[in-house]
Order: sequence, then structure tokens, then C-alpha cells
Amino acid sequence: ARAAPRPPGAFHMPRPRLIAIAGASGSGKTTLAARAAAALPDCAVLPLDAYYRDRPRASAAEREAINYDAPDAIDDALLETHLRALLAGRSAERPTYDFRTRRRASATRTIRPGRYLVVEGILALHWPGLRALWDTAAFLHVEEATALARRTARDTRLRARSPGSVRRQWEATVWPMHLRYVERTRRFADVILDGAAPLETSAAALLAQVRRPRRDFPD
Repeated sequence: ARAAPRPPGAFHMPRPRLIAIAGASGSGKTTLAARAAAALPDCAVLPLDAYYRDRPRASAAEREAINYDAPDAIDDALLETHLRALLAGRSAERPTYDFRTRRRASATRTIRPGRYLVVEGILALHWPGLRALWDTAAFLHVEEATALARRTARDTRLRARSPGSVRRQWEATVWPMHLRYVERTRRFADVILDGAAPLETSAAALLAQVRRPRRDFPD
């Protein structure tokens, strides 16, 4: 993708290189993104989960019933707006999301344009408009049993969920949406990584790909 012209007052620095990491829930995207960001100079991480749509008029029960693994759960237009601002040298106010209340929090986090930006989330390769922005696209593949075990450990520890509720959501929406929307996007990846491989192996393969020219994909 070609960088947009810099408006007056924008930061004078090279266009950020955008790295997308997609794959199943529990495939290791967040961990890999953090490792890549630590290895790259002036790199930030933007989680797709921060862009869940806010539904202030919905009741707690209604929010609980929402399919959070379908594409329309994500405010992709806001994410693209923020990415284009960063590409143009402007900061973006990234939303924050409270997984306990299933609401967008009032506080935001300022993301400044650096040399690299990693965007990670199950649907990072879903939207054509976003795919056109990536310099490097990676997809993490993992077997369902491993992914479910990791999801259960995370949600019970960090998101106040019971193992039973995690499994019910997994069977109702998480894995069906993976098969319907996420798995098919692996064809847009520059590199497909094994989510069960050692982290250092995956990070090394991703960083090697980051240093190669990107290639274009059909919509």
C-alpha cells in the first residue's frame, strides 16, 4: 500500500510498517505479537479485541448473547481510520474494552506512529480494506483441542469466566466462526506458522518475513 501524504503538523518519520497476525482464538497471537514487538525497534501492538463495538443500550443479558466472533462484532471502520492516521504520521486514540462488563471503557490509549505496528486478532486478515494496508501478514494455525485449552485458561484467569461458560461459547460461536470466517483467511498470509511450535521458532519466522517485500493478494 502507498503511504498517504502527510498533513501539516504530522510527525516527520518513515511510514510505519504494519504487521498483521491472524489465527484461531488460542493460537498464540497475543504472545507472538508481544515477542515480535519486543524484537523490533519502536514497535507498538494494536489488539483487534480493543475494537469491539460498544452497545450502551443493550442489557447485560443481551451483551452476553452477542456473537463476538463474527466480523460485525468489530468496528473495522474505526480501526481502518486509526491505521490510516498512523500511516499519515498522526497519533490515534485506541479504545479500550472491558471484558467483564462487555462495554467499551471511557479511557483510551494513545498510539503514536513508530517504525512498526503489530495488529493481532482472529479476523486481522478478513477485511479487504485492512488487508491492503499490511506489509506483512501472518496466520497462526493450531489444533482445536490446544486452542480450547488455552482459551479456557485465559478466560477463567483474566475474564472472570467459568470453564463451562467458556466451553459453551466455544461450541456455539468461537469454533464455528473460526471455520466460517477465520480459517479461510490463511490464504492471504505471507507466512503460516504453527501455533504449537516454540515461541522463538515462530517469532524468528515472522521476523524473517517482516524483512522481505510484501506481496499483493486478491480480494
